[in-house]
Amino acid sequence: MESFWNEARDLFNKVEKRAYELFEWRGAKHGRDLEDWFKAENELFKAMPLEISEQDNALLIRAEVPGFKAEELEINLEPGFITIKGHQAKQTESTTKKTYYSESQTKDVFRKMALPFAVLPEAGEATLKDGVLEIKAPKAGEAKKVAIAAA
Repeated sequence: MESFWNEARDLFNKVEKRAYELFEWRGAKHGRDLEDWFKAENELFKAMPLEISEQDNALLIRAEVPGFKAEELEINLEPGFITIKGHQAKQTESTTKKTYYSESQTKDVFRKMALPFAVLPEAGEATLKDGVLEIKAPKAGEAKKVAIAAA
């Protein structure tokens, strides 16, 4: 769990660094900070559209992650939040001894969303099919008043 948050912090730092580079490139003029931040996110991460709905007393979350395999994705489900992180690295390989050109590609996705109501993370289930990640978690019980007994 700790490595998940360390990696999330590293991704945040990458966005922060790139946003600052964009800020400097524009002449270090204030007033467009959010624009720089969103542009940095767009450059560094692939967009991950989400759909959150309620189904049979459970929360259903669908995320589009085309091209990712299950082992390249990580989900952290909390009672009130979900975080989805994915990392994919591809290396073009050459079968000859003389390589004149070689490329590598990485693709990252990261999304953290507040949930509309509390869920039971330990009962959550996830499946990946045809580039769509589907997470289903039952609703947590509603808060109940507790009577206080006199001692």
